[in-house]
Amino acid sequence: MTTAGIILAAGKGTRMKSKLNKPLHKVGGVALVGHTVRIMRIAGVEDIAVVVSRDIADSPELRDALLPNVSIVVQEEQLGTADATKSARYAVAGADSVLVAPADMILVTDEIVDQMTKLHQESDSLATVLGAIVDDASGLGRIKLDASGQPTAIVEEHEADDELLLSKLINTAWYCFDNKWVWDVLDSVTPADTGEVYLPRVIETASADQRSRVVVSNDSETGMGVNDRIQLSRVEAVMRRRTNEAHMGSGVTLQDPDNTYIDVDVEIGSDTYIGAGSQIGTRSVIGTNVVIGPNSQIASSTIGDGATVDGARVIGSVVGERASVGRNSLLRGGTELKPGSKVGNLAEIKNSVIGSGSSVSHFSYVGDATLGENVNIGAGTVTCNYDGKDKHPTVIEDDALIGSSTMLVAPVTIGKAARTGAGAVVRSDVMAGDTVAGVPAQSIKSK
Repeated sequence: MTTAGIILAAGKGTRMKSKLNKPLHKVGGVALVGHTVRIMRIAGVEDIAVVVSRDIADSPELRDALLPNVSIVVQEEQLGTADATKSARYAVAGADSVLVAPADMILVTDEIVDQMTKLHQESDSLATVLGAIVDDASGLGRIKLDASGQPTAIVEEHEADDELLLSKLINTAWYCFDNKWVWDVLDSVTPADTGEVYLPRVIETASADQRSRVVVSNDSETGMGVNDRIQLSRVEAVMRRRTNEAHMGSGVTLQDPDNTYIDVDVEIGSDTYIGAGSQIGTRSVIGTNVVIGPNSQIASSTIGDGATVDGARVIGSVVGERASVGRNSLLRGGTELKPGSKVGNLAEIKNSVIGSGSSVSHFSYVGDATLGENVNIGAGTVTCNYDGKDKHPTVIEDDALIGSSTMLVAPVTIGKAARTGAGAVVRSDVMAGDTVAGVPAQSIKSK
């Protein structure tokens, strides 16, 4: 039997006090709605439709959050969760069952979602709900059970009687429905006084046919949702703890897990060491036997096996095998360090390739440059790549030696095994094997 997914992400989330719609707020580097997509996909649900409001349907933030092949459906008016579900009816028409979830209950695990969908199918249920036992159920809807332990209704707190208010079993708003049955039932749900139509009401109809089921999580974290910034921070803390524990379980050493911030969608190889205070952003890949020093920041980057990043920032770049980046340096804008190369302390490299065995010493700026192998860049060297209007390239060929405080005024090429004297201002190409010095730099090899 096949299962398709619908994610309800049309709410603005006024309690977030934000111009950004709630489903786009991030936890662990990924928007809430993106987490829900990932939970469904890992649980084996391939066909997923996300229901959103018109104002974010075409936003780059939404597209960035979703995985490939996720369809977007617009709920034109916010008329409740049942109406939002109906908006996606034709997007999931081919499936036997439909899994419906909110965008903001992201601590639900793929294992329990898989358990819920299997129970739904094997028990011939019309409607199955996921509940969670929580420590504090204040403000949350309760699941009402019959004598056999099956759900008869989902009751909001203000409608619950005193006995039900004692219950710790809350509704996570994750459901599984029979895809042929649910749509007629949704059409028959009576709107509330506000005019909104609420999805939980269909449980009552399934219960009347004795075909409602419940799966209960005893993990209170499963029932943690996000309605405001305080709850967002609590969910973030749980997600980061889970992420760190997963990496440690795979052979990664975290010096101080409570002060290490690793986003989801990060790959880290075994025997890698990560120092306290480090931040590793989503879409980063870190190899084996890597050393990440304290307070490093890595985002959307690849760090090769055996490399070292010691308290530096690496943004959108590649650090090759056994390469190293020193403290307080910055790599950005598509920089690539080839295997065995080195960037010292307090250097900035932008949109450049540093060849194997080459070294960029401290206090240097290298931008829009290509360095060959075994090049040595002296401290304080600057590639002057911007003329006030356009950026220009610098090429430094193999075995060249650039003296300290050299200014390389691009576009310029430094030939193989050429040298510049300390403090030289190089405004024209330097031939292979030549040595230049002075301001402007001139050849001194023949002198």
